[in-house]
Amino acid sequence: MADTQIYYLFKRVALRFSIFIGLLLLFLFSCTSQKENQLLLHADSLMAEYPDSALIFLESIPFPQKLSRADRALYALLLTQARYKNYITLDDDSLIKVAVDYYGKKKSLRAAQAHYYWGAAYRDMGRIPFAVDKYLDAIQLMPGENEFLAMIYDNLAECYEDEDLYDVAIESYRKSYQIVCRDKKSISYPLRGIAHVFLLQHQLDSALCYFQKAYDCVLAIQDSSMLPLLYNDFSTIYLEKKEYVRADEYVSKAISMMPSDNLSGAYHLKGMIMLGLNRLDSARYFFNKYKDEQDIYGEAVRYNGLREVEKRLGNWEAAMQYADAYMVVYDSIQKLSDRQKLDELMDNHELEEHKRMVSQQERAVIGYLVGTVFFLVLAGIFFFMWNDRRRKKRYIALQRELMQKRVDTMELREEKALESEDERINKLVELGEHQLKLCMSMFEETECYKKLQEMEKATPKQLLSMSSAFRMEINVAIREAFIDVMANLEKCCPALTNDDLFYCVLSLMHCSNRVIIELMNVSSDALKMRKSRIKGKLREDIFKYIYLD
Repeated sequence: MADTQIYYLFKRVALRFSIFIGLLLLFLFSCTSQKENQLLLHADSLMAEYPDSALIFLESIPFPQKLSRADRALYALLLTQARYKNYITLDDDSLIKVAVDYYGKKKSLRAAQAHYYWGAAYRDMGRIPFAVDKYLDAIQLMPGENEFLAMIYDNLAECYEDEDLYDVAIESYRKSYQIVCRDKKSISYPLRGIAHVFLLQHQLDSALCYFQKAYDCVLAIQDSSMLPLLYNDFSTIYLEKKEYVRADEYVSKAISMMPSDNLSGAYHLKGMIMLGLNRLDSARYFFNKYKDEQDIYGEAVRYNGLREVEKRLGNWEAAMQYADAYMVVYDSIQKLSDRQKLDELMDNHELEEHKRMVSQQERAVIGYLVGTVFFLVLAGIFFFMWNDRRRKKRYIALQRELMQKRVDTMELREEKALESEDERINKLVELGEHQLKLCMSMFEETECYKKLQEMEKATPKQLLSMSSAFRMEINVAIREAFIDVMANLEKCCPALTNDDLFYCVLSLMHCSNRVIIELMNVSSDALKMRKSRIKGKLREDIFKYIYLD
């Protein structure tokens, strides 16, 4: 009892201090444009421990509609959160939708919070299917696992309880438990939730087991605020088990620890226990102390309990009056139940309509994507065919030009008798330059050109690992592509061997020495000696043209 009083005293002192700090901030920033933003941040920092102070600060912000779009969204989220934490019924979702529209459906804590409190608003309005839908959206938007995600699962489980979906509710509580299992401060909430689901299914031993686990966690962290709730739970279990003495022990502990404005439920439970113990005067006393006009179901049980008390005492007139009052409340419950069923049908219809619209939008998006992909595939095929045709035309043109050069070479042979040797060689050199360009253009269209480029970029270790078949394939491709160039060089200098001619072609292609060594399969010294021999066979200007030195 003393611990509870100290806890509430400390909480009041902390509340007053936080209000003082907030008013001081309001005074300090009253002349700046950042006043509202500072209050928003301060309210957010107080939200977890002092939601009542946060609500005071948020309601003190003048003209919130003049805030920037980002601040207006944060204001809407924090104000909804503060009202929810202060047990103010959220009977309208227009405020929280400002935050929902701003944060959208991109994964972030703010987006998840917006959808969670949107679901809370639907739940307060009694629209459970929509609340479940928004809670599930909030779960999808959470960027990671933390206590807030566990709280979403807890509230989702409570919605499933309201819809009598007990197996799904327990599964949600267990997901919450898995998130906070290492945090003894929060672990009691999902454990207590699981126990309540078992209690609703009248599985009393399972419920008692989980209530005991939650109680052990509360004792471990010395959370006195949870003790009266758990004592009340134990009392309910033992009342159901008809162990009235133990039930009375626990409810008495709960009443001694609860604040005076939250005793209605405990008084009602105490009255039921006294009735079970046949202590009728005490039962009447506690039933009459139960006053909660909002809880129509509790009122019905209260009138029925008082009817039973007066009946046992032989006060038939009073018993009949309570029976009549019970019937009036029971009729109201029936009307309320019928209305709830009608609201549920309407909600289900709206939810199905919403899902249908979403499904149509998804089908439209899928159709658009399929059409786009189909168009891109057609465009890709068209581009490939066009490029292939252009490449073939260019290849044919190169072949024609090469054939023309061969004709020119033949004509040159016929004219060699009329010209000097130097003039003939000069013409062959000039003709060879054009042939080299044509042959190089044709070679670049082949796969072997790409392989040659790979050799140029390869490291020495990679060059060693290349197979002889790989080098041979490139070797053959170069000889075939540059056959006209090699023939032309041979006419300029008949003393050149096939390997000399191949070396000259590789040099004209500007291949590096290490690649030439690999392709010709010779050592560096042997290559230098071959180059020296070629220099002695060729005319000086032709040698310089080939080896660029």
